[in-house]
Amino acid sequence: AHTPQVAADLNDRAVILKPPGWAVDDSSDHRQLSDFAWDALGQLPIFWDRGHTQGLLHRLDVPSSGLILLAKTYEAYYDLQVQLSGGNIQRDYTVLCHGWVPRSVREVVASTYSRVEGRTSSGGRGQMSCTGTEVAMRAQHEIGAVSLIAVQIATGRRHQIRTHCSHIGHPTVHDGLYTSSATFQSDK
Repeated sequence: AHTPQVAADLNDRAVILKPPGWAVDDSSDHRQLSDFAWDALGQLPIFWDRGHTQGLLHRLDVPSSGLILLAKTYEAYYDLQVQLSGGNIQRDYTVLCHGWVPRSVREVVASTYSRVEGRTSSGGRGQMSCTGTEVAMRAQHEIGAVSLIAVQIATGRRHQIRTHCSHIGHPTVHDGLYTSSATFQSDK
């Protein structure tokens, strides 16, 4: 299994590259990114503070990889929170989906609702969320047709990208939560 890496380390903030299989911080049985931060960056007071999400500014789902912002001080935490809330920090992702996502799908606007068993639903009740999409490429693979899409989120709801992709009929590849078990098994 891969281990996280410190991609940038400034005096009051850092960026960590989270590999798949690590939880940002969710009290699950998965390895915790907060523990990595503690070991790699030192025993800073904010890293103990669950009320300030142990300095972690946003999440990525356990199966996903990507960059995570981490505040090393309370001042940096609030500065980064303001920037995220104000849209000054852009969150871009690359996602591999099942099927041929039409190039005309430029945006998914649908409410998201977190259900008790850990899944999130799109459409119907919940908080409105917006996911911008752009098809980068499409290909035929042994698992079937796939599309690589660039994604930008304006909101940051739980499982937003995964549930929005599923909502439009193009679930993410190797996603055991939002695809059928047969599809998930064929993705392996």
